[in-house]
Amino acid sequence: GVGKTTTARLIAKGINCKKNFIQGEKCNSGEYCHCEEISASRHIDVLEMDAASRTGIADIREIMDSVSYSTTSARFKIYIIDEVHMLSKSAFNGLLKTLEEPPAHVKFIFATTEVHKIPLTILSRCQRFDLKQLDETDMMSLLSKVCDNENVDIPKNILSIIGKAASGSARDGLSILDQTITLSQHDPNIDENAIREMLGLSDNSAIIELFESIVIGDTQKALDEIKLQTDRGAEPLNIISSLGEI
Repeated sequence: GVGKTTTARLIAKGINCKKNFIQGEKCNSGEYCHCEEISASRHIDVLEMDAASRTGIADIREIMDSVSYSTTSARFKIYIIDEVHMLSKSAFNGLLKTLEEPPAHVKFIFATTEVHKIPLTILSRCQRFDLKQLDETDMMSLLSKVCDNENVDIPKNILSIIGKAASGSARDGLSILDQTITLSQHDPNIDENAIREMLGLSDNSAIIELFESIVIGDTQKALDEIKLQTDRGAEPLNIISSLGEI
């Protein structure tokens, strides 16, 4: 949820756009441009493949057979392979020769969450870009921007809870915000406790009481507090995370 596939499409647009992205040139309205079709995943020269569902050598051989053909309309033929770590060993070996000596009109973009599963022979032939999770400031900025665009008023303290629950994933943050907006339409007086309940988070005052019980060494009270919170629907991992924040 940090934008790997979106970044891959942006690179594909940057490579194939007739205008100079880096110089800040914009596509002219009315003039044919590749960008719109790439964004909508329907450009004939930009092919996206999900390696999670197409893991075998036969799927890669299909790509290898089409690599030698020149582009239809764009400058470069681009293959975006998502979840590339899911490819089988034989599929990686089938890809290797083309990566060693790729045709001039072909570019490969790989996206993965588990780079340690990619063979070194493949990694050494790639430029690698590590995407970081969003920090709290960026997450708040993103959520606030979406709220403004959607004309909804969600208080900052609730956006902060959503941002923390998303754990750096923009996709998770937007999904939770979507739920919150739906909830706020039914209940205009939505508060922190309602959001915490929705997310399976503990009440902040209950976490402070639990923390105090741990600090003074009152084991029984601490265990009772944890039981009370889990009975109310709080996730044990979220309780530990909240304790860590304190």
